[in-house]
Amino acid sequence: MERVKCAVFGATGVVGQNFLRLLVEHPYFELAAICASDVRIGQKLGSAKEQVVGGIPAPFADLVFDPVDVNVLESKRIEVAFSGLPADVAKEFEKEAARRGIKVFSNAGAYRMDQNVPILIPEINHPHLALVREQETPGFIVTNANCTATGLTMALLPLLPFGIRKLVVASYQAISGAGYPGLSAMDIFGNVIPYISNEEPKLRQECVKICGELTGGEIVPADWQVHAHCIRVQTLIGHLLSVHIELHAAPSLEAVQTAIMRYQSPPAVVGLPTAPDRPICYLEQMDRPQPRYDVMLGTPERARGMAIAIGRLEVEENIVRFITLSNNLVRGAAGGSLLNAELAYRQGLL
Repeated sequence: MERVKCAVFGATGVVGQNFLRLLVEHPYFELAAICASDVRIGQKLGSAKEQVVGGIPAPFADLVFDPVDVNVLESKRIEVAFSGLPADVAKEFEKEAARRGIKVFSNAGAYRMDQNVPILIPEINHPHLALVREQETPGFIVTNANCTATGLTMALLPLLPFGIRKLVVASYQAISGAGYPGLSAMDIFGNVIPYISNEEPKLRQECVKICGELTGGEIVPADWQVHAHCIRVQTLIGHLLSVHIELHAAPSLEAVQTAIMRYQSPPAVVGLPTAPDRPICYLEQMDRPQPRYDVMLGTPERARGMAIAIGRLEVEENIVRFITLSNNLVRGAAGGSLLNAELAYRQGLL
């Protein structure tokens, strides 16, 4: 089977290097180009500073950086681009790439709230991928969610049948979510920062779009109240959320626990290379989940970091409370975009 030629934009960053790691020997995609800032052009990928455990994958070390230029991608017959670009750079370049026929799977937030651009999390809203047919370009843009919204919405999956009315969320977010070089040690060491710019509006807006219903070529957002505080903590990887949910129904603890433990991915997602066999892991220990131990959940090996964890479950009448943990760099970033591309491949959109 001939693999689809792909490129990674922003290959030197934390998200970009996670894309590289996940693309090694991928059955659908062949990495054929890496793009970064002008100062990198002509250098080998192997010279880049290590941002993830294991550094630059050996099979890609001799690839040479190209400019962030659609003409270069066309000359290399690139069909798919994975974007780890900052939002301000992504806004212009991703749109131009789509105009020129490239399918862009973006971690950036520049187009998440556009009417015809899905915020895709395949286990939740795989039908939303049909929106790309409404984009008036030869290519298209698909975004994954903000890393915090990803973990939250996945944790809600087993509860959707009970009917959600209101969410109250507090997030405790890893410093890697701020990118590299991120926060100064003087700011975060021995400290907790109770505000992350624009994070709370993103969480509110994206959550209801992701869980909305695709009707007549547009998404009708879920009619939930969403209240959030987003907090930066010293953890390196992993966003932990304390979630309080008001439901329409009043299920028992056993019913909610069973729904979480028995949750399975929809058939549209099962068997995709980066899809975890069990996307939601229920942990019964009172002191779990913890980023130190649970941030790389997911099997098979290619899906490590793609599963989320739920623990500290409590149910009182129509109120459900729990703690959930997700990997902000894998499920919330590179792995999420790659899984979106795998779904598009399966659906014949590439």
